Amino acid sequence: MKSIVAGIAGIVAIFLAAGAQAGTSGAVYDMDRLLRQPHPFAQPAPRVAPPVAAPVRPAPVAAPPPRPAPPPRRTVQTKAPAAAPPSNQFLAGGGGDIVSEVRLGFLIHDQGPASHNKEGGYDGNLEVLFTSPDFLDIVWAPRPHFGGSVNSQGDTSQVYLGLTWEFEFFDSAFFDFSFGGAYHNGETTTDARDKKELGCSVLFRESIDIGYRFADHHGVSLFLDHISNAKLCSENEGLENFGLRYGYKF
Repeated sequence: MKSIVAGIAGIVAIFLAAGAQAGTSGAVYDMDRLLRQPHPFAQPAPRVAPPVAAPVRPAPVAAPPPRPAPPPRRTVQTKAPAAAPPSNQFLAGGGGDIVSEVRLGFLIHDQGPASHNKEGGYDGNLEVLFTSPDFLDIVWAPRPHFGGSVNSQGDTSQVYLGLTWEFEFFDSAFFDFSFGGAYHNGETTTDARDKKELGCSVLFRESIDIGYRFADHHGVSLFLDHISNAKLCSENEGLENFGLRYGYKF
């Protein structure tokens, strides 16, 4: 309300001033001056500060996603090779199994088809057969053997060595033939009726086995061996033993 009254008073003052000027000077009324006068109701426009541009901040750079942690390294535990079964190598640093088979026998002494009986008792027999070496492949890979027979009542005993050829048939049956030499502690010449005259201390020896294997390693056989000098010495009665043998093959 006060502003309205002030505005009216301003208009009246302007007109009075204009009239007074017009009356005293007699000049023409200057409308242009009036128009240039500010409007009594006009209020000065507020001064607007120029907009201040906000500082341009660089856009935040997105951080790269975190790398996934590498999976834990799995340590592959290799199993230690199974320990090889103990070898029956008799020689340190040998190139393979040496012993192929061991045989035990119970024999009737001086009993066989090729000689007459003079001596008596029983023989315990032990024989070791060895793995056939490669150079014997040319003669059907016989196994070398070494053994001995001991008489129960002090008659002729012997130790021997040679080669054994084995032939298998009917899956588990086998036939062995061996040839070699023997050394005995019996008589070469004698007048005793209960002793064999074998002529030489070193004799030829042959044997045969006919047997059956079971459970992979075991075998039983009928056995016959013969020793003589093939008439190379003055006397040649010969000696044979017959019986059963058990063998364990490695």
